Amino acid sequence: METSSHVFDFLKQPVAELPVGMLVLTGKERFLKTLALKHLVGESNSDDNSEFSVVRMEGPTASWTDVHDELSTRSLFGGDGPQIVIVDDADKFVTANRDRLEDYAKGTGGTGLLVMLVDLWTKSTRLAKLVAQHAHQVDCGPPKKSARSKSADPTQVKAWLIDRANTEYGYALPKQAAQLLFDLTECEFGRMDQELQKIALFAENGKVTLETCKQMVGGWRTRTTWEAIESALNGDAGKALDLLDLIFRGGEPPIAVFGSIAWSLRRYGNATEEVLRQLRTGQRPNMKTAIKQAGLGSWGGGDAEAELKQVGSTRAKQIHQWLLETDVQLKRSHSTETRGRLAIEKLFVRMAKELAPTK
Repeated sequence: METSSHVFDFLKQPVAELPVGMLVLTGKERFLKTLALKHLVGESNSDDNSEFSVVRMEGPTASWTDVHDELSTRSLFGGDGPQIVIVDDADKFVTANRDRLEDYAKGTGGTGLLVMLVDLWTKSTRLAKLVAQHAHQVDCGPPKKSARSKSADPTQVKAWLIDRANTEYGYALPKQAAQLLFDLTECEFGRMDQELQKIALFAENGKVTLETCKQMVGGWRTRTTWEAIESALNGDAGKALDLLDLIFRGGEPPIAVFGSIAWSLRRYGNATEEVLRQLRTGQRPNMKTAIKQAGLGSWGGGDAEAELKQVGSTRAKQIHQWLLETDVQLKRSHSTETRGRLAIEKLFVRMAKELAPTK
């Protein structure tokens, strides 16, 4: 087992021989931590069919004495394998027992495997450095393009979605559907997996169409969001806001609504940028090529070329900027639910005013 790895790589490694010492699962993605634990100890564990026994403790109430006693004791009913002690929600436990954990990470005392699930893990601390040197740590956060990146790498996430749909649920997920899942769920792995399970119910002979995925992902909320966007593009701000109100009253948080909006509107901006690129390089504008590359024709079901012409290049060039401004507001000044809703409503009024067809 590698001393440090991302959970995507960890899940591909066979756990042929469980280590003794310490394993730290870091990051705030609960779903990915759960997958890592299942991979480590199996889908289920009992004394009758395992070579090791598992003890689970809650970090806020766990004491070092109890944890260490369990790590040093062989199960009366288990096999010859190590005792595994899982400390969930272990951030406070780490803070309270840092010196003892540093000694244990170096292999001092105990014959079992201590697994800790933590949200925050600062690599510059002495404990983190000792774990990296002597023990094992698995990053259970979204994969990044590089160590300096702050956002998830969509390429790696989409590849994981396609692989999980195939290996776990037995069907081939279209690439565009993987992009849809990534955008509409704001890269929340638990939600993405729930959507994969829903789609699996409609797969036939291991295949599923993009159209089926669009109908299933997000359900009526997604379809209502698309209708609201179409209304705004047609200049009908009143209808667009009424449809948004239905979505918000259904309990959908603003950040999730914005994910669906951004996924749709980006395609108008991307198609426009492709047309402008063709013009800059002396090519004759090819609207169909631009639409295909942007994926614009894959979501709405209408006449994508007519819709793009209705928006117009001058205004469509502003879409990316509008989305960026709204995204920043939702993550900063308008992060509360009420103000977040206001930010999205302002975006729709702006679209209806700026993008309304000329009469």
